[in-house]
This record gives sequence, C-alpha cells and structure tokens, in this order.
Amino acid sequence: MKSVRNYLFILIAVVALATIALIVVVYMSGKDPLLDFLSPQPAEVQVYVQSPPNVEAGEEFSMIVTVQNDGNDYVQVDEIRIPESLLQLAVVKNVFPGSMEQEFYGDEAGFKIGYLVEPDSRKEFEISMMPWQHGDISDFLSVVLDEEVIKATFRLEILPAVAIVPTDSPIPSATASPTITPIPPSLTPTPVTIPFSAVVRLTAKIKYSSYFRDAWGGSGTIISPDGLILTNAHLIDPGPQFEADAFVIGLSLDPSAPPIDRYYAEPVIIDKDLDIAVLRISSDIRFKKVNPQDLNLPYVPLGDSDSLQLGDSLTILGYPNIGGDTITLTRGDVGGFTSQRKFGERAWIKTSASISGGTSGGLAMDEDGYLVAIPTQLGYGGKEDVVDCRIVTDTNLDGRINQNDMCIPTGGFINALRPIKLALPLIDAAKIALLTTLTPSPTP
Repeated sequence: MKSVRNYLFILIAVVALATIALIVVVYMSGKDPLLDFLSPQPAEVQVYVQSPPNVEAGEEFSMIVTVQNDGNDYVQVDEIRIPESLLQLAVVKNVFPGSMEQEFYGDEAGFKIGYLVEPDSRKEFEISMMPWQHGDISDFLSVVLDEEVIKATFRLEILPAVAIVPTDSPIPSATASPTITPIPPSLTPTPVTIPFSAVVRLTAKIKYSSYFRDAWGGSGTIISPDGLILTNAHLIDPGPQFEADAFVIGLSLDPSAPPIDRYYAEPVIIDKDLDIAVLRISSDIRFKKVNPQDLNLPYVPLGDSDSLQLGDSLTILGYPNIGGDTITLTRGDVGGFTSQRKFGERAWIKTSASISGGTSGGLAMDEDGYLVAIPTQLGYGGKEDVVDCRIVTDTNLDGRINQNDMCIPTGGFINALRPIKLALPLIDAAKIALLTTLTPSPTP
C-alpha cells in the first residue's frame, strides 16, 4: 500500500513538473495561454477595405481591398463581390488586378479575380468607381477565398455634385430673383456651310447592375450656346417598355473621327405627337454640373421653314446606323409637303434626301446654313406609324441580342421632316421651364 502511494506521489510530481516546464516555455515565447483560451483564435486570412469617407458625384474614386494571409499556405482570391447598395449609386470602371467579368448573386455583383496570395504576405486590389448619384452607404464587401466568403465592412457618403460657378460671378441669395441675360447680338453665329460640330450623337444609357449599357441612339442639334438640344421625342421616350437612365451627348471635333462623349443631358420638353423633344446639357461626362453660361457651344441658328419652296436644296447631317461611327452628310431637294389636320398644311416636308435610322433628330439645313426641319421616324408623313422597327439592343438584359428582344423604331429609309416652325413653341416652352427652375423659391 505504501509503495502504491509512493508511485502515485512520484507520478503527480512528474506531471506537475512537466506542466510547470510547459508553462515556462509558453510564457517565454510571449504567448498568454489564459488569454488564448478565453479569446477566439485569430483567423489565418484577414480582409480590410479602405474607402474615402466621402466623395462627390462625378468624382472618380478607388476602394482598396487588402487580403492579409497569415497562414502557411497559398490562398486564392477567386472573387470580390460588391453590394447592390453601392452599385445603385456608382458604376465600376476597373478592377485591378482582376477583370470586369461578372457573376450576379441577387444583391451582389461578383468580379472575377483569380489571384494567389503567398503565405505571410498581403495583396491589395483596387476597385475604381464613378459615382453618379448621391447617398450614404454602410455595407460590406465580400471576398471569396477557395469557396470561403469573408466580409469586410465599409462606409461611404456620396455628396451631390456642386455646380461650377465662375469665381467672378456673384452668388445669388435665396430670396433674390435672378435674371437671364439675353445673348448679345455679337454672339449670333454666322451661318456656316457644314456645322458638323453642332450636330451631336445622342446615346441612351440603361444602368445594368454595376455599369451603364448603351441602349439606343440617334442624333440631335445644338440650338443655343448654353446647351439646348433639339431632337426627336421617340429617342427620349420610345415607349412604356423602355426607360433610359441617362443620355450622353457626343461632339464631333473632326468630321473624319468618331464623336467624343462630352456631356450628359436631361429632357426638358417632350411632344410625342410632333415627335420633337428639347434637351439641356446638365453635366459633363464626369457628372460635374455645368454652368450653362460658360458652355459657349457651337450651334445652328433657327430658320424659316415656311419660306421653303418645291425644289429647294436641303442638307441632312446626323449619325445614321449605316454610316459608321462618324457624322454623315446627305443632300436632296424639297419634294413636297404633307398636311395633317392637327398641324396644318405643312405638317411634313418631303425630301429626296436619303435619311436612315440614327439620323432621327438630326439637322435638316437650308442653303444658307439655317436649321429648317428635323428628320423623324414616321416615313413620308402618311398613315404608317413606324417605317422600320429592328432588334438592335438587348432589351430583356439577358446578355444576347436575338429574337427574344423587342424591336426599337430605328427609322429605316426616312424621307419626311418636321418643319422647324412646329418646334418653335416647344423651344420657347423649354426656355421658360429652365427659367422657372433657375428661379430660387422664396424663403418661408
């Protein structure tokens, strides 16, 4: 019995000494076993998101996603997923390193990465974005690592874009009644033979997940140096199935080169009966609001469509679908006039000029360089509602253009023009509407 007790005492002593030795070794290594027991062990991979606290709409910014690999094995970053809350307010311009190839997961869009992070190292991924609406976002990004998803929170405030005001211009008070300075006679343009720089390419954009997609397009004409654009109503509102999120204005600086997207425009007046609309340039291509008085754009003066006679020469400028990416000019004569009960004897001007889809909304100019009519999509002005309706865009957003998409009125061969006389009341109404919006509301 005594020997058993001795053996038991020796065993306890050996275990105690081994435990003490282990504790000494652990504490000498700088680790606290008690704290390790009470607190969770750190993960081998950490994800951090660096984002500016706030940005201005139209101000390009970057989010930096850092993947820290504290393990002993390589880690593959398969995907970075961006939440819908952010994609509703900003579009993704680039992911580096990575690609713009995407997968959609309901409330997230995943961008393919395919990058290995070495053991005991870190890698930064830059997501460049362009905000286009203001809002306050508090959400998280998801990083997919070998089928494991790690989430990292971020907070971002997108501020409204500030209008660009000249430093020498007085800032109007909230109760002041601003006045619109008329254009001095010295700024009245001298009619030019080919005013290609005043004829714009209009592109309707639809926001699809994280970016803008081209939906449909046509032409327009700048009719004032402060950015009023005359075009067709069907380009702005083609029907209940289509609704554009933005309209991009492209300017041709060189007739041999494609137009350059420079501005965004907003509808002011739309008349579907006449198929005429008036837009105004509201911001530059980076969504920075512009001061209309500072634009000083090239424009075409308005002429007198009632003075046109049978056989008079007409010049047509626009961006037809069959004319490539550059501006296209065709010429013809006044071939006659078509009446319409609602709009009188000269509701339409028939012409022998060849006009095709894409030229809709463009310029019909007389021999003196004045805008006298607008090409439309209604044929010769007879009973046909649509001359040509083609499947030209992915209307159901399935990534393919096929027979499952709806057709868009593109114009086809058009030989009818709306006289500028019918557009004058709409242009005047647009100017009044803009004057109203520029007038501050009185302080209660």
